[in-house]
Amino acid sequence: MTAETDSSLPSLLHPTIQNAARTLSFVAIIAIGCVALWSGSASQGRHHDEPPVTRQTFQVDLNCAAEHELMLLPGVGPRTAERILEDRKTNGPFLSLDDLQRVPGIGPKTIQEIAPHCRPIAAATVPQQETLVAER
Repeated sequence: MTAETDSSLPSLLHPTIQNAARTLSFVAIIAIGCVALWSGSASQGRHHDEPPVTRQTFQVDLNCAAEHELMLLPGVGPRTAERILEDRKTNGPFLSLDDLQRVPGIGPKTIQEIAPHCRPIAAATVPQQETLVAER
C-alpha cells in the first residue's frame, strides 16, 4: 500500500473521536512515564533490604558522667565539663537540671539545649531529710 491508497480508505471513527483518542493515548504515556520516574527516584536513595535510617539519641547521667561523657552534651566543652565535675565534687549531686545553673558558664539556654540528653535525676540521689518528732 502506498500513501495515496491509505488516505483514500474510509475511516471507521469520526475525526473528533480520533483526535481525542490520540490525546488520551499521549496523556496516558506521559502519566506512565512520570509514575515510573517518580517511583524509581523515590527508592534510589536506599535499597529495599536496608533498614530505615533512625536517629539515635543519647542520655547522660549528670551525677555519674565522666568528663568525656559530659563533653557529648551540646554546648559543653572541656572547660565546662571540668566545671561540672568540680561543682559536683564541691556541692554534691545535682537534684534537678536547674541546679546546673550553679556551674559558671551554664545558663537557662544551655540547660534547655542539653535537657533532652540528660537522664532524669533519680529520686535516690535526693538526700532523705530526717523528721524530728517532738515528745510531749
